[in-house]
Amino acid sequence: MIALLRSDLYRVARSRWPWAVLALVALATLGSAVFTIWWPLEPGVVYDGLTTSSGALRLAGRGTSIGLAVMVAPFVAAHLSTADSDSGFDRTLLSSLRGRSAFFAEKCLLTVILSGAALLAYLALSGVGAFVTMRPVANVEPLWQIVVWAVEGWLVACAYAFVVLLVGQLTRSRAIAFIVAFLLLSAVFEQGFFSFLLLVSNMFGLGWRPALEAALAWAPYVTMRSIEQGAAAMLAADSTGVAPALRALVVCAPLCLACAALSAAVGSRRDVA
Repeated sequence: MIALLRSDLYRVARSRWPWAVLALVALATLGSAVFTIWWPLEPGVVYDGLTTSSGALRLAGRGTSIGLAVMVAPFVAAHLSTADSDSGFDRTLLSSLRGRSAFFAEKCLLTVILSGAALLAYLALSGVGAFVTMRPVANVEPLWQIVVWAVEGWLVACAYAFVVLLVGQLTRSRAIAFIVAFLLLSAVFEQGFFSFLLLVSNMFGLGWRPALEAALAWAPYVTMRSIEQGAAAMLAADSTGVAPALRALVVCAPLCLACAALSAAVGSRRDVA
């Protein structure tokens, strides 16, 4: 699997699309900070920490948040899910492998690496943007909180990306994979599912509303909104009594493992036609 990973990383580095993605991230973060020089923030503005909604990484990019890195990951996974099948490369490779599951497991690992690379690019460019704006920062979070905050965002990004990767591998359709990525990021699936259950509850008088509202707070989309509020808010218990960081770990980590296992299991029985 390591040889497959090295091969894919080499092909990704030689491709044009990763640099286009990096350029978009740079335009949305560093470009916004440069724009701030021409249209300065209000006099006397002080950044409230680094990761909060009024922090340096957010205001320096004129509102760009860690959600940008999360949005990139599922669309990258949608491309990776069918890149080899569209080119016919997987036909030769799968027929030459003794264990096909390694091929699909490697795609999951590649998705994790590229999702992390997108997050690091966002953090680096936002940090440069904060330096360019030259605003004082108050209430800076401890380093460990910033690290946990970034890792939690990476975990949510991987959860979305793994679902999209699995859908793309099963359907062999890039269009479907991109549609699923868009629907996941807009919370259509999550809100639609809970709305359907609420409708059933109301129709039959089951009284599910309190339980559904409590369960919705554990959805990755809701957790992501909490992470965007900053490291301190992510680590503090909210109305659910559980910190968003713990909810992300409990929900997203098993989801990633389940998608990776299903991808490897289904892929091992996939034909090469």
